Amino acid sequence: MALQHKMAIRAEQRLVMTAMMRQAIGLLPLSRMEMQQAVQQEMLNNPLLEEIQDEEKEIVDGEMPELRVDVPENQNDERGEVEIDWENIAQDNFDDFSSSTPNDDFPTHEQTLARPDTLYEHLEWQLSLSVVPEPIARIAGQIIWNVNEEGYLEADVEELAANVGLGSREAHKALVLVQGFNPPGIAARTLQECLLIQLNNNELSMNENCSIVDLARILVRKNIEKIGETSYAKLAKANDVDVEDIVQAIDIIRSLDPRPGLRFSDRRVEIVVPDVSVAKRGDEYEVMLNDDDLPLLRVNSKYAAMVVDKAGISPDTRKYLEEKLRAAAWFVKSIEQRKQTILKVCRSIVRFQKDFLDHGVSHIKPLILRDVAQDIGMHESTVSRVTTDKYMDTPQGVLSFKYFFHSGLESSAGESASSVAVKEIIKSMVAKENPEKPLTDQQISDRLKQDNVAIARRTVTKYRKELRISPTSRRRKIRQ
Repeated sequence: MALQHKMAIRAEQRLVMTAMMRQAIGLLPLSRMEMQQAVQQEMLNNPLLEEIQDEEKEIVDGEMPELRVDVPENQNDERGEVEIDWENIAQDNFDDFSSSTPNDDFPTHEQTLARPDTLYEHLEWQLSLSVVPEPIARIAGQIIWNVNEEGYLEADVEELAANVGLGSREAHKALVLVQGFNPPGIAARTLQECLLIQLNNNELSMNENCSIVDLARILVRKNIEKIGETSYAKLAKANDVDVEDIVQAIDIIRSLDPRPGLRFSDRRVEIVVPDVSVAKRGDEYEVMLNDDDLPLLRVNSKYAAMVVDKAGISPDTRKYLEEKLRAAAWFVKSIEQRKQTILKVCRSIVRFQKDFLDHGVSHIKPLILRDVAQDIGMHESTVSRVTTDKYMDTPQGVLSFKYFFHSGLESSAGESASSVAVKEIIKSMVAKENPEKPLTDQQISDRLKQDNVAIARRTVTKYRKELRISPTSRRRKIRQ
């Protein structure tokens, strides 16, 4: 049978993702700072968007009035896009605005910011103060260039010397020079070398018992990677010392910095500003959106009036303004939709986790994205976007939205307990244990089973590591 081509008509339903829909969805996962940047960028790209100044905002019953940007959803033009009532927008937003020019006599904000020295600058400054022969200084400069963010040397020092026409003797002197710089442990090639440099620091030797510092050096030289996995008693026997000496030596090792370069890292701890606040009013919790630092936008009435005045502008100019006006109206609408979606998700989370807000971590419930999505009638992907990089100010502290979503562990009573609550129980058990006879992971598992929480020993081990709790051998305290 020969193949034939023919045309056919069939009816089908498809969801077409328009540019406006993509924009609204794209705003959902943005953090507070990213949202501010997105608004500022859109205002730069679209001259029809402008910010309502504080003195122009009207307060009605303690709330901002709804922004009037009428975009009828039932009127489409020939391109399938929304037809906007230009005259209403121009009339509703009409106002006189005065322009202001910045004062050029003052420095910009960026010019007034102080910046701490980087690790490279700090090492270069110390090298500039060092009195050494020029060949050694050249190799030392190469070494500094090849120190990574954590403070470790990532290149072969003899190859660096060869690059500038020098030998291994000069390379060794240059390496010793840089490794003597501050912070202690810098330019090490391994963790072992980094710790030994710090243990050889004169200040440490003066402040600590010399014999204990010597013992710490021996432990680091033998096998630093397995110190945490070996019991104190075995280490004491292997080194022919008392267990108390081993404890003191390991305490000194733990006080050292395994990544000395990070103190000069460009990373900064950011202050989290919550996106929503949750406060109790009577028996219920009220959710309030915290968007005071986001500009309140509206359409520039002067440009909107130009669109209405068809005789006053060319067709190309009017077409450009219509596109920008449509984009401005949809951007404002997308921001409002984002606010409402965040509030819906947050209110649902509060309903599910009311016991946690009342009583703390031990009462947090297992929760997954599907639970919230079904509760508010949205897709899981939408909930996932909303919970990205968002924070909630609650009676239990400022918490990430994602903090409230955790898997559950089945109990013998048929209920399930949140993994966060189980971790809190484990932390409490360890805090109350006898330091001379600390609980093993199996004992913790058995006690949890007595509390109707079915959990395997390996799961206890996993949670303990996530909580950064040391194993039993390292938690054991020796009676003096």
